Amino acid sequence: MQETKNVAQIIARNIRTRRKELKMTQNRLADLLGYSAKAVSKWESGAGAPPTVILPRLAQVLQTNLDTLMEDISGQMFYLGIDGGGTKTEFALANSDGNIIKSVCLGTSNPSDIGIENALNVLRAGIIEVCGNVPKNNISVFAGLAGGTTDGIYEQISTFLSRFGFAEAKNGSDALNAVSASLGDADGISVIMGTGSVTFAQANGETHRVGGYGYLLGDAGSGFSLGREAILAALCFEDGSGEETALYEAVRKKCGTETVLDSLGKFYNGGKREIAQYAPLVLNAYADGDNVAKRILFDNLEKVAQTIRGASKHLPNTKEPIRVVLCGGLCTKDDIIYHALCEAIAKENYSISICEHPLIFGALRLAGMR
Repeated sequence: MQETKNVAQIIARNIRTRRKELKMTQNRLADLLGYSAKAVSKWESGAGAPPTVILPRLAQVLQTNLDTLMEDISGQMFYLGIDGGGTKTEFALANSDGNIIKSVCLGTSNPSDIGIENALNVLRAGIIEVCGNVPKNNISVFAGLAGGTTDGIYEQISTFLSRFGFAEAKNGSDALNAVSASLGDADGISVIMGTGSVTFAQANGETHRVGGYGYLLGDAGSGFSLGREAILAALCFEDGSGEETALYEAVRKKCGTETVLDSLGKFYNGGKREIAQYAPLVLNAYADGDNVAKRILFDNLEKVAQTIRGASKHLPNTKEPIRVVLCGGLCTKDDIIYHALCEAIAKENYSISICEHPLIFGALRLAGMR
């Protein structure tokens, strides 16, 4: 009898939590199931369990599954990591063993690009979907977001997260996710190259930022910078002021217009995310031996090398090679960035590698996962 009561209480808590997450009333749930609101209230109070025959339908209506509906998670601790970059936002929920039990990927949550209200809507949708029926007071969360620390945005996101009732809620820049994923607690340099770019030195648990001032002031080595140079090279060849390059046909094909100039409005309307999509064309053309692509790539990477040299000034003097870890979307394209950067600083005292972990792993570590 005691075991039956415990099962009923477990199901009761899970039904109640999930229904509220879906912003569904007891009456609405009852209507969808063909039961009375009184029956739903009884299930949620733990006074009685739903009939076994209705459980599959109940799970479907609550947008979950039977295992989750009947799982007792009251005594467990969970960790929610959120990594919001320039083009996408990843959410991952891990248990106390460090295993990711659910993840979801949504669009960008950069408030500088889409506004704070839209950014919060993305965060809300992702949190609801990935957390499911896990009680929020069993979850510790870290949200690292692009644009998440500027112009009072940090405070607004912090206030937003506090309303969920998490056990602990912290937030900051998406760059912190990358540093955590690439370096852990060790000293070294983390170079982040995605839609934007920035370099961090980590020494004795403190981080020091070098570069990464945004696309208006310069973020060499970023998807935006490479994409912009690819488009510009194509436009210049088209108008006769630039040299011949394979980038022209590659850019024109991706544009889908008769001329590259015909897509000028598209570039400006799409902004940095649209332009960053052209960055892989530089890497492809470079791999095929295109001289213009080579110049674009190495000009960008020389500026990245400058940030690495600047970051190294924040690290203790040592005869050992300084650890440099590359992370971000651009650092997985057939290791082209890695090899080209190694070539750019071949005679200097650095040990370069590519981050072994996805950036969401860094967010989970910052949430407290070990």
